[in-house]
Amino acid sequence: MFKNLLAGAAAAFLAIIPQPSAAQTVVLPGALLLAGYRATCGPVDTMIQPINDIAAAYKGRIILHPRVLDLPRAQQLFWYTHECAHQIFGPGEAAADCWAVQQGKIQGWLTRDELAKLAVTMRYYPGDATHTDGAARIVAMDACFAR
Repeated sequence: MFKNLLAGAAAAFLAIIPQPSAAQTVVLPGALLLAGYRATCGPVDTMIQPINDIAAAYKGRIILHPRVLDLPRAQQLFWYTHECAHQIFGPGEAAADCWAVQQGKIQGWLTRDELAKLAVTMRYYPGDATHTDGAARIVAMDACFAR
């Protein structure tokens, strides 16, 4: 009887834990490969899932839209590193952009040419409540790269 009660409790508990749908993939920390590069952000896992943005960050999780995986290597790593910066520094978009640019330069995957290619894709991003418009972000990112 006790075993049946325990089994029932375990099944009920497992039923309330959210599970990824078929359109989602959860990648454990340290297991994500982006264009052949092992992308890590400490203990943070990554979910590949269609969302209304290119990427997002929540405490302990980075979410990448599947289209990120089709981008050039530097852009894949920029968006991942940008979201990783949110895990470290919080919600500031300018700080996340700058840290991602600086990390890319230090690690060698973001050159001036790759930054220019990223700028072309971001140039017309509209601003919103948390993001400045793409043109302003590019100016700030260029300044971060120059440091």
